[in-house]
Amino acid sequence: MTQIAEALETVKPTAQDALGDSVTFSPIRWKTGWPHHLRRVPPFRDDATASITRSEVFAFGEDVRESGFAREQIIDFLGACFAYVAGQSNQVMQMQAFLRNKGKASQLLAAVRKLDGVGAADAYGALVATGLPPKFASAVAYFLAGEQESGEASKPVIICSNRARLAGLSSDADWTAEEYGEYLAALALARDAYDSSLQLDAVEWALREFARRSE
Repeated sequence: MTQIAEALETVKPTAQDALGDSVTFSPIRWKTGWPHHLRRVPPFRDDATASITRSEVFAFGEDVRESGFAREQIIDFLGACFAYVAGQSNQVMQMQAFLRNKGKASQLLAAVRKLDGVGAADAYGALVATGLPPKFASAVAYFLAGEQESGEASKPVIICSNRARLAGLSSDADWTAEEYGEYLAALALARDAYDSSLQLDAVEWALREFARRSE
């Protein structure tokens, strides 16, 4: 039994498990450190703590697509996406520093605008090429692609060291687009053996949950 199969049998994930996954973050921490040069602050309330679910981040991604990838909607989406991925970790400061670099922020906005209709591995590759860390790049691609349907294998999912390790990837960071494609293929293969109707991000969520329980 592969580790992905073991995670699926142990966690028994559902689509709603992934969509309802909630992360606690600090809206005021993000707002006070948000770069002025972007000329727009994500619509967070001035609260010390709040929670955000994957479903809510998907809604921001949908706003981006419906707006035709308008700048303001992209910025709001990035705020929600980064808040979900960083949570209350020190990655908040890392991503604020990334966005304060005008060149990198401009490259990221330009890359996001070109993602419509792009395949999962290529979308991930375009985002990491801006200097965005792999976990955040995969999350941007994942949430922009929209909620997943049963049995889909072509959409992006989030990657991190724990998820990649359980999927059999040898490296623990800086995955290439090709390696990211191998990660998606490994998840799809295990999913099809377990339940071919399951959403791929439910498999990814199961890996994260399995790793958390094993800590």
